[in-house]
Amino acid sequence: MANIVSCQPTRRNYLRVVGILFLGITISYGENFAWASGETAGNRPQLYLVGVGPGDPDLMTLRAIRAIQQADLVFASPGIAKKCAEYLTGKEVVEGYWRLFPYYGQKREEVPEEEREEYDRLAAQRQKFIQMVRQAVAAGKVVALLDNGDPLIYGPWAWTLEEFEDLNPVVIPGLSAFNAAHAALRKSPTNATRTKSVILTANDWPGKTDTIPELAKLGASMAIFTMRAEFEDFIGKLRQTLPDDTPVAIVEYAGYKDRERVITGNLGDIVQRVSGKDLAFEYLIYVGEFLTFRHRKSAE
Repeated sequence: MANIVSCQPTRRNYLRVVGILFLGITISYGENFAWASGETAGNRPQLYLVGVGPGDPDLMTLRAIRAIQQADLVFASPGIAKKCAEYLTGKEVVEGYWRLFPYYGQKREEVPEEEREEYDRLAAQRQKFIQMVRQAVAAGKVVALLDNGDPLIYGPWAWTLEEFEDLNPVVIPGLSAFNAAHAALRKSPTNATRTKSVILTANDWPGKTDTIPELAKLGASMAIFTMRAEFEDFIGKLRQTLPDDTPVAIVEYAGYKDRERVITGNLGDIVQRVSGKDLAFEYLIYVGEFLTFRHRKSAE
């Protein structure tokens, strides 16, 4: 007679199965987390571009924190260094290399003569920064470049991905000021009667064809990253295309729980609403029908 093995569960078998399942889940989770951060066995990243989110430290992602904790050498602005101080203990933190992107990739003779002194200054500072990063990586150190918001939405470090392409840098995405700002508005820029699109733009730069007046013609919701540009100049450009009753909102200090401020109006009166008030460096302008859109119509 053939031997019959009982399949009746016992406490010992149950614990053994649970243990195996738990171990499998743990290994799988660890592999997935490593993959998500850009790590694989024997291929530890040595250069990270890390978005630390806008505003308060609690808007940083767990992945950003983990990348910072792995770093030996960190480049950050004074503000970001203060924001991330909890995770920078014992690390070498370097400040002063924040805005190195102007003229990157351009030859000196391509720059107007009156700008060549600034070109030379930035080129020298940029080369010093590049050498510091490469020397650290050659010494086996992990380097992290920290940026506010999401580093690839008008971020000043984006050029480094090209410069250090051979190092296979890992980008850690961050919550953008764009996300924090429309959260402050409690409005979705993709919800409106006539459009489902939103345009992200900034000040008009020489040589670019996607100017603010041209973009405004599309009728989509707009989120404008100001970068301390002249506020009245923005409004004037928008009024070239849009009617004065177009809804407008300004969000200052998006993501700072105790400092965040929203100012609403329309193109015709928003300048008067902020007249005499100093706008912060960190503010965004929102334009479009979505600011007043409601799914439920008020009873007439």
